[in-house]
Amino acid sequence: IQPKWCELIANGKKTVEIRKTKPKLGTSFKVYIYCTKAKKFFTHGCIRDTLDDLYRLPNGEIKFGYSGELMCCGTDEYNEDNFLNGKVIGEFVCNQIDTYDDDTIHAFSHEDYSKWNDFDLYNSCIHPEDFEYYANDNWLYGWHISNLVIYDEPKELSEFKKINQPCWYGEMGISKRDCHECKSKDCFIQRPPQSWCYVQEKE
Repeated sequence: IQPKWCELIANGKKTVEIRKTKPKLGTSFKVYIYCTKAKKFFTHGCIRDTLDDLYRLPNGEIKFGYSGELMCCGTDEYNEDNFLNGKVIGEFVCNQIDTYDDDTIHAFSHEDYSKWNDFDLYNSCIHPEDFEYYANDNWLYGWHISNLVIYDEPKELSEFKKINQPCWYGEMGISKRDCHECKSKDCFIQRPPQSWCYVQEKE
């Protein structure tokens, strides 16, 4: 999820996440929130220069934008632990998925916003025109966010194991189901999925 949306989710303002696809699962299911990396940045001395950082202030507030304000909190607070881009920042339970078909999406182009409130789309924090542009003649899905948890310590992608990944010990006959000490990097996620992927639930 892009940093600007992660900020709104983390602060409880965005409770519907719009996606072009949905998993083949019944609700409810757990979703882990991966914040995409910041765009290319450079540094001025020790100051990081980018406008799309997701960062945590010392008071716990999560913000999106230019992280230079962290310098005002003292150099001890301006470290890698404050930056959340490229990390799994939390989780939520998706307890409902709405489907937006062609008729619903095209209604917005004619400024018929009656269904906007019917689907609670104002909680997606997306403007109706942007909604239609994102759809690009495809159906969309609204993943409802509940039971949100933002981690005190974000997690790395490499901590998450791919689902149904064959164990590399299998040919030796000593593989263990759901082994959490596997030495094969191929069993764990090394790069973010394009949209989402299935993972084994963390213990």
